[in-house]
Amino acid sequence: SGKNKTMDGYIGGANANEANANVSSGHTGGTESEPRDSAPGEKTRLLEMCQEICKTMSASILAKLDECFDALEAKFQSVLAAQTDLQNRMVSQELATKAHEKCMGELETKFQTKLLDLEARSRRHNIKIVGIKENSEEGRPTEFVSKLIPELLGKQHFPHPLKVDRAHRSLWPKPAACEKPRTIIARIHQFQSKEQILRLARTQPMEYKGNKVLIFPDYTSEVMSQRRAFRNAMQALIKFQLRYPARLLVQWQ
Repeated sequence: SGKNKTMDGYIGGANANEANANVSSGHTGGTESEPRDSAPGEKTRLLEMCQEICKTMSASILAKLDECFDALEAKFQSVLAAQTDLQNRMVSQELATKAHEKCMGELETKFQTKLLDLEARSRRHNIKIVGIKENSEEGRPTEFVSKLIPELLGKQHFPHPLKVDRAHRSLWPKPAACEKPRTIIARIHQFQSKEQILRLARTQPMEYKGNKVLIFPDYTSEVMSQRRAFRNAMQALIKFQLRYPARLLVQWQ
């Protein structure tokens, strides 16, 4: 009987240990299976959280970029509008400048013509005497010319003393004794007397102390160049008149 108790106790103890082992193994198996079942869900939640964070950050970054681009676009449009305004103003200024240049050109031409006319009018009473030796006037050119002209053209044509306002040599440097003397420019007081002198000078030769003398009207350089253009034509013509300032009148029969 004692032996049987011992076997029974042994068997019972073994069964109890097996039961405890089963219980332990079942408890342990449950603990190990629980993480295996929950791992995919945890990963899904983490993935969703990451996606949500990325979406939030992306939306924030895109919003900031949109604000920056909107500000840049506004500034660019402002600069473009200012550039367009400057271009329009430049075009306007160019048109105004061209209009002013045209007006200035017209005024310059008008004033130039007026000045030439005034200069020519100021010389209407002048004559040029060519061929008189230097120092012949002995320092008194006005008195010398008033006596010279009646001597050259004939005193019978000047019953009254010829009135000369002023006379002087041309403003070139004084030439040497062997060179051509300077021209004498004289202003005759009366225009009719000046025209008479020119008319008589065209019809007769003149000499003074053995030197040939010529008398011409005192034209401006512009008028002289215009009249000089008819020189070849006048050499081929027989009857003609070259009227002031530069008009060639031809007589045809």
